[in-house]
Amino acid sequence: MIKAVIFDMDGTIADSEKIAQRVTREFFQKRGIVLTRKEEKIMFGLTWKDLVKEILSSRGHEYKQSIKNTLKERYVRTMSKDVKALPGVYDLLGEISKNLKVGLATNSRHREVDIIFDKLGFHGYFNLKLARDHVKKGKPDPEIYLKTAETFSVKPCECVVFEDSIIGLKAAKAAGMKRVAIVNTYTREELEPESDLVIECYQDINLSKILALGGEDKS
Repeated sequence: MIKAVIFDMDGTIADSEKIAQRVTREFFQKRGIVLTRKEEKIMFGLTWKDLVKEILSSRGHEYKQSIKNTLKERYVRTMSKDVKALPGVYDLLGEISKNLKVGLATNSRHREVDIIFDKLGFHGYFNLKLARDHVKKGKPDPEIYLKTAETFSVKPCECVVFEDSIIGLKAAKAAGMKRVAIVNTYTREELEPESDLVIECYQDINLSKILALGGEDKS
């Protein structure tokens, strides 16, 4: 039986991954580093520190905290102005929050969570918000998902996770949770191997379909 639904944030409920992609691309282009499309996709779901490490090390450069800080601040400024919710997410959140526990588990820091939740009005839908600050290891490690289940006093198999990235799906899979992938930053074909269900948009999912992932049907 499904008792809790856990959402990733960036690219899953807030369309912020594309902002991060654009800001990162422009930031490194000005520094003479041109990212390939493959590199940009690999970066989805990583923490800012890991993202900058990956880019710099692939070009033979040492990681510098100052570069990460400058990039992240540029993203936060842009995101706080431009971020939008994914279409249909409010209707789904409204439906499931009346019936199940709803949590957030993100590789973003708590500061970014607050900015997005304040701007998009998500606070009333969530019983719990966990950010990168609250765990020792970020995704793809399953720690943040396991901690969410523990806080909710539910078993991992009683949780459904919504994710848009391969890294996030792998974290949820390692935690032993059911996984719904939304097509946003990856294609359906890329998401299917790591998912129990792939949706094109939130109009494709409802409470009954979520409960059915645990073998229950309320239709």
